[in-house]
Amino acid sequence: MSEKFSFNTQIFGRVRLATESDVPHLHKIMYQMAKYHNYTKVFNATEASVTTNLFNSDNPCPPFYSVTTFILEVSHDSFPQNTPKNPIFDPILKTVDLDSPILDSELELFRTNNNISNTVSQVDKPLSCEGRKVASDRPSTQELFRTNNNISNTVSLVDKPLSCEGREVAYDRPSTQELFISTSNEDSNVYVAGYVLFYPCYSGYFEKPGFFIENMFVRECYRKCGFGKMLFSAVASQANKIGFTKVDWLTVGWNENAIDFYLGMGAYIMQDVKRFRLSGEGLDAFATNDQDGGDKV
Repeated sequence: MSEKFSFNTQIFGRVRLATESDVPHLHKIMYQMAKYHNYTKVFNATEASVTTNLFNSDNPCPPFYSVTTFILEVSHDSFPQNTPKNPIFDPILKTVDLDSPILDSELELFRTNNNISNTVSQVDKPLSCEGRKVASDRPSTQELFRTNNNISNTVSLVDKPLSCEGREVAYDRPSTQELFISTSNEDSNVYVAGYVLFYPCYSGYFEKPGFFIENMFVRECYRKCGFGKMLFSAVASQANKIGFTKVDWLTVGWNENAIDFYLGMGAYIMQDVKRFRLSGEGLDAFATNDQDGGDKV
């Protein structure tokens, strides 16, 4: 019996902001990425922890000024081209003519369940940005600017739109249609194929911030279709749009295909940089705040 291919001649892709309803799929893909890198022994993320860190954070910053996730979706059918503009991020669409069919053995496992009825309840919750719940009460001058020594300077700031530590952002709640237009689709034949997780970073060396990509993963059967570049382009174009000046990320040294891919995009390798990590017992050792013990540097 011949195999039933998931996609034969054409596939449609979409990159959009992730919402809380995407967490089950995000968690599965995060595990697949850990498995790919042989990190399953240290993988301890749960759907609850993903939800807390991405969408239920106490941090009131909007997407792109805190940890942000893009979802890559694919479908047999084209995504709507004439949807209203999203006030935060307009989904990016791509059509790919396939050189050979794609067989996705996990197609049903990654079928999306996003629909407008699921998102209405989220908009009824406190003021949110793309499903990230934050407190709707504006903090007092004293609470928001406790570290500022000049109260006269802070009063004028809190009279401006709700801000993330002085960074102005719009505080009007988007309508249900505006906020979730990118996640609703009349056709249920939409499947999650990848994701990218990133956040803003700032180095005192440079005038402006940039993005750091913590995770980026495209499920194996959808590679070599241009979807990896599509995810990276979404992050890079957003960095350029909001005035950021760089995008950084790491990759393992053995992944030559990924390295060639990044170099082909115009990235360069920072040869003089080594990444360090302090965790577990090493991190716990600092909980005593013992400034006298240990070697002095």
